[in-house]
Amino acid sequence: MHARTTLITGNADVRAVLDDPRFTVPPVHDAAPASPPPARSRPCLAWLRSTAVRFSNGERHLRRRSVILDLLAGLAPLDLRTDAAERTRALSLHGSTGSPGSVGDAVVFAPVAVLAARLGIAGQDLPTAVDAVRTIAGVYLGGADSNRLPSADAAVHLLSGLLGTDGDEERTAQRIVLLVQCCAATAGLIRNTLALVDEHRPAWDRTPPVADLVTETLRFDPPARRTRRVASVDAAVADETIPAGTEVVLDLAAANRDPAVFADPDRFLPGRPDARHLAFGHGLRPCPGSDHATALACGVLDSVLTP
Repeated sequence: MHARTTLITGNADVRAVLDDPRFTVPPVHDAAPASPPPARSRPCLAWLRSTAVRFSNGERHLRRRSVILDLLAGLAPLDLRTDAAERTRALSLHGSTGSPGSVGDAVVFAPVAVLAARLGIAGQDLPTAVDAVRTIAGVYLGGADSNRLPSADAAVHLLSGLLGTDGDEERTAQRIVLLVQCCAATAGLIRNTLALVDEHRPAWDRTPPVADLVTETLRFDPPARRTRRVASVDAAVADETIPAGTEVVLDLAAANRDPAVFADPDRFLPGRPDARHLAFGHGLRPCPGSDHATALACGVLDSVLTP
């Protein structure tokens, strides 16, 4: 564990850290990690984390990011939005009030099924694949106790089989990563948007465009509220010296409400002109699939919110 932790909340300071190569991504820690399996035995959670772009730095990160970008290049956001809307309508929830209580897991995790299908998983295997992705997503970022890890190991092994390895471990890992990254964050974005629509709709003459709703939700109530970096050498942020080895907690939610950047930051205002939120990161490691994630969420909401 790191000897020191510091919290950064200002928008400009968060951007400075995310744009500074001296701040690297920390390793993953579980509450009570299980003993790692023998190397190369079969794909498992430890293998996924060690091969994933998210937890890589330096040359490995650049190489793995290029794989992600190549995979995403074959996925048109507009097609994903259409697929997500069609899948949501097929769940017989068209005409829902949009209340969070009326929208179940099948809807909020529809983007995972859409993406899995686009990555090559057969239709009959999609329910199993979605369940596996949800299992992995629950422990992927760390903090899990050891009794949850075997299920995640099995889920990684299952997905690697459904996707096919093609003899390229890194490419297989990044395909799983795309599904896992799509899972909880996109579901959270959909739920948060619906909750805000429920809260504010009585005051609206008409519901704002779905894209505006999603963009403002990403600023106002992002599904991923914080991210972390570690100072690899002594560095300075906002005139504060941050010693090497310090874990820096970047409060994205606070930065997205910085009054120095956003007018009236504590109001939910879809369509606001100052919409440069940090929900998808910034600088050296912005989320490469931000347009795709937004499109998937919009597709679900197109169906749920359309009368």
